[in-house]
Order: sequence, then structure tokens, then C-alpha cells
Amino acid sequence: MPITKKKKKKIIKSSTSKKQRRGLKNFDIGFIKNPYLEAAKVKDWNELEKFMSIHAAALGPAGVAYASVKFVMDNYDEMKICYECEDAVLDLIDATKIKGGAGKLFNDYQEGKKGPLADFILETQYAPPRTISTFQDHMTFFKDHFGLARKNTGAYKEKQKLEALERIRKKNLK
Repeated sequence: MPITKKKKKKIIKSSTSKKQRRGLKNFDIGFIKNPYLEAAKVKDWNELEKFMSIHAAALGPAGVAYASVKFVMDNYDEMKICYECEDAVLDLIDATKIKGGAGKLFNDYQEGKKGPLADFILETQYAPPRTISTFQDHMTFFKDHFGLARKNTGAYKEKQKLEALERIRKKNLK
């Protein structure tokens, strides 16, 4: 008698179980108005109170205060430093124009030297990051905020091309 293999039954499972599909009944129901657009329209405290009663009814005054402080602390560089200490930020940006730039300032601070970064930290309560690259990112953010970031217009590339063409012409004339 020949040996035959048993056929295995294929079990087809749905990607979502019945319990998971039960929760999708009301999935179609969404926001009538975009809450972010509504939040942008809030102008005074009365409108804020109406907005909170509609979109964040579970939050009481303490919850709103906690959420706003958490937002400010998460975005401390932008919310507190850039808006309240403009002079200190601009002084720090000017100090990065030395040879070595932001990396040199950061290394000097790490070595314990007094300098522009140490003064900036005293004035603004800025928490210095652990790495140079993060500090350089923060400096780029500060420059972007004040419109002082480096512009990539392509002018340098054009200048380099013109100089190279001049060198080639001089070489060919000899």
C-alpha cells in the first residue's frame, strides 16, 4: 500500500477578531469641525472655556493648567527663551561667529571655562544638552526663529564655477 500524506486543513483567520471588530461600529463618527482650527480661533478666556467644555470636557482647571505647563516645558527653547530673552539669544548667536562656532562654545563650557554659553545659561536657565550635535541643532533652531539661519541660495556654487572658469581661461591663454 502506498504511503500518502495527510492533507492539512488551512485555517483562515481574519486580521481582526470579533471583539476588535465590535469597536469599529462607531468609527465613522468623527469631528464635525476640526478641533485644531477651532483652537486657533480662540481669542479670550470665555471662548477658551466654551472650547474646553466641548473638546476637552474631562479636563478641569487643574488639568488645563497642567497641560499648558507641560506644553511650555516641552517647548521651553521656543516658548520661554526665544520670546522672553531675545537679547541673550542674539548675543549667543553673535558669539558663535568665532572660528569653531557652536562646537567650540560647547566644548569650552564642558571644560568649565567661563564664556558666552555659561552666561546664556545663567540668564535664561537653558539646560545644556549632553552632546555637541544637539547643541548645534538648538543653535540652528534659535537662528531660524530670528531669521538668521544660513540661506542655501546657490550663490556660492555659482561663484565657485566662475572662479574655476577664470582659472581654466588663464591656463589656456599661457
